This record gives sequence, structure tokens and C-alpha cells, in this order.
Amino acid sequence: MLKTLSLVLTDESRDAPALDAAVTLALREDAHLDVVALGIEPVPLEALPMASAQIVIESGRAEAQAQADRLAAWARSRLPQGVRASVEPRLAQGMGLGPSVARAARFSDLAIAARPYGPGRGGLASVAMEGLLFGGGAPVLAVPDAGADLSRPFGRILLAWNNSDESLRATRAALPFLRAASRVDIVVIDPPLNAPDRSDPGGELSLWLARHGIRAEVAVMAKTEPRIADVLLRVAREKGCEAVVMGAYGHSRLREAVLGGATRDMLAEVALPLIMAH
Repeated sequence: MLKTLSLVLTDESRDAPALDAAVTLALREDAHLDVVALGIEPVPLEALPMASAQIVIESGRAEAQAQADRLAAWARSRLPQGVRASVEPRLAQGMGLGPSVARAARFSDLAIAARPYGPGRGGLASVAMEGLLFGGGAPVLAVPDAGADLSRPFGRILLAWNNSDESLRATRAALPFLRAASRVDIVVIDPPLNAPDRSDPGGELSLWLARHGIRAEVAVMAKTEPRIADVLLRVAREKGCEAVVMGAYGHSRLREAVLGGATRDMLAEVALPLIMAH
């Protein structure tokens, strides 16, 4: 059950579809929505005299606080009557954005976020998404630029399965959505020859989902496109899927997780809601 949703705002225009989707889902599920409006404090990187550095820091902090307050006021103005929500302005340093976003989502059942890639999106959007996926501990629903109709359950969902821990965590996290769907398409792409379920790819998963009352069918696909994301996007279009469930994968960069290629491709190019977990 979804009882607490979280949303971190950093930009009005980019985050508007995610806010609208979060509000709609909160109303549908009778859940509480925690909204954090972040003001980003700049980090002076150039060597400055101590007095000048202090002026720059204080000025930057004041601007960040004003930004957070504006975002919070904007968010409150978009909340309809009847939604249970809290809106908190909060400051975060640009270099520490990932951990700040992760803390904001730590005690939620689902974090909702805007798509981090596309026109007008800077590096902060991807850092925020990485913080949610690899530090927040909650599954993430990435909302496409065109928004998502969450006033009703998704009718048909594509579940990308590769027998990894990440894909299993994503499946468990998405159970509320999968149970409500009329059909789930489990898609397995080029299962390895030494996979434990090579004789029946996705069979154990399908049986487990069936015990939850979920109607699921398995499709084993060859990688006929240059990228995994291309195959998943084609199958989703052909089957009329309204959302995708998949694991979030990454690799280490200076001891911090960053999005891997397939995950990044899906977030950048698939114009469907993505339910992800690491």
C-alpha cells in the first residue's frame, strides 16, 4: 500500500508534471504527500580572500533560501483541496544535492520525480535522480515530460526482467501497480546461457505474480536493436503498455553511484512512466 509519497522540487517548469502526477496519485491512494522545495546553495570554487568568500557564501545562501521559498509557495498554490500534503522549503549545497534528495525520500513508500534528461535539463536533475535511486531506499516513479494520468491504475505494464536483484526489488516495489493492472508483460531480452532459469526464463516470476492475482505473460526477445532501451520501447509500443517497471543500474564514480547506460537510456528516451528501484 502507498501511504507516504515524496517529491523533491528544484525547478518549477521541469517539475510541474511530476507535482501534478504526485497530487493525483496521493488523492487516488489517500496517501500523504511530502514535498521538499530545494534551494541550491552555490559552492565557491575559486580561491577568494576570507572576507570576500564569506560575502559570497552569505549572498548565495540568501538567494537559495529565496528560491526554496518561491518553489514552496508555487507548490502550495497547485495543491487542490482534499489532498493531504506538507510543503517544506529546504537548502542544499550543489555538491551535496544527492544526499539531500535521498534524505527527503528516505521515509516514503514511493518517490516521484521528473525525467532527468531532455531539453532544458542541467546536471542537477541527473544528480537528484541518482540520489533518489541509489540513496533514498524507496522506489522511484519517473514522470515523462507530457505527464502521467494517475487518476486510474495503469491498464497494461511492461516488466523488464533479467533475474537480477535490482529487477526483483523493482518488481516487489511495483506490486501495488502490478496488482491493479489488467495485464503485465514480462520481457526477457537475450537470457544468458548459464542463467538459473534458462529453461524457463521468467517462469518463476510469472508464478509468483500469479499468486498475487496478477495476470502476467512472458516474452523472450532477442536483442535486435542496438540498445536494450530500443527493444523495450518497441515492445511497449507494440503491446500498448502504459508504464514500465525495471531495475535501476549504476556504477561507481568516486565512491558515488551514477546511472548506467540502459537506465540512462530509458530515462532519456521512453515517454512512459518508469517505476524503478535499485
